[in-house]
Amino acid sequence: MTVLPQFLAEQLLRNKLKCVDVGARGGLQGSWARFRDFIETDALEPDPAACAREKNAARPGEHWFPIGFAGTSGKHALYVLGKPSGSSLYPPNPPVIDEFATESYRRLDKVVEIDALSFSDFIRQETRPLPNLIKLDTQGSELDILRSLEDAHWRDLLAVQTEIEFIEMYKGQHLFADVDHFMKSKGFILYDLLPVRSYRSGGDETHYYLKKHLGIGRNRRDISCRLIAGDAFYLRPLPEVLATRDIGLFSKAFLILLIYRCLDEALWLVETGHQQGLLSRADLDAALACVRAVAPRPSLRQRTDAIGKWARKLCRWAGIGQARKAEYWLDRKWDY
Repeated sequence: MTVLPQFLAEQLLRNKLKCVDVGARGGLQGSWARFRDFIETDALEPDPAACAREKNAARPGEHWFPIGFAGTSGKHALYVLGKPSGSSLYPPNPPVIDEFATESYRRLDKVVEIDALSFSDFIRQETRPLPNLIKLDTQGSELDILRSLEDAHWRDLLAVQTEIEFIEMYKGQHLFADVDHFMKSKGFILYDLLPVRSYRSGGDETHYYLKKHLGIGRNRRDISCRLIAGDAFYLRPLPEVLATRDIGLFSKAFLILLIYRCLDEALWLVETGHQQGLLSRADLDAALACVRAVAPRPSLRQRTDAIGKWARKLCRWAGIGQARKAEYWLDRKWDY
């Protein structure tokens, strides 16, 4: 558990970061769970059995609801695939999904009717607090859900993590460009993308053509592949947070930046907050120490001291690291 500065911990214990996890099958992601003392999460999973398992674990700060979200409240068809986590309110699109998903994943097992709520109807019906952080993983219906959050309910929202697709895996779904345009219209900035790339499958075989012709059955850094999906992370501009002069909102923004390891943004936020009189010198020092505590240690080449300077010179002399810079597209690091 990360230890926060006392003044921030006190703020967040009085008024916790309000999170909503839509499509929370399998429990909260680890980056959230590490800060569970300071967050309160509404987790939604339409599968009653999967939701009950998580609810019965009785983890503090988690409120589980066997509810599906959709663009409108009412009954909706849920297309249940061979892998339940791939189920969607949109039907699978065989010409596209067949290229990159195995048969056991993409197989349509059944279509069931579920009762779903719009985002704002959920807030009203269940008397829930307005969200500060939203995570969406609903296989193609993310934009519908975001649009169902009424303008008044965006007031306290600071960040959104949403699954996005670059190809139409599900018939009629919105793609990344649509989501990005909508989020920008709401005043949010795209901070980062976690891409999902895939080689072509065949039947129930991943890496089908690489296996068949090249004897390669695992991901390779030096063989390019198709960008198909990912997660996009959006932030409300931090100057807007500072302009509120609200230390509670400031504390929540700082915590979100720690959760997603946006450490340079966290450093900027606390330094600027001090310059604008929102933080005392002691509070600034405590916040800086907190960021340093969670930050990774620099490699020799990354160090800013004399050792780092000589390490960089040595690497340039030996040609270390130059090939990847020159041939980025043929030498890329995998995310998994």
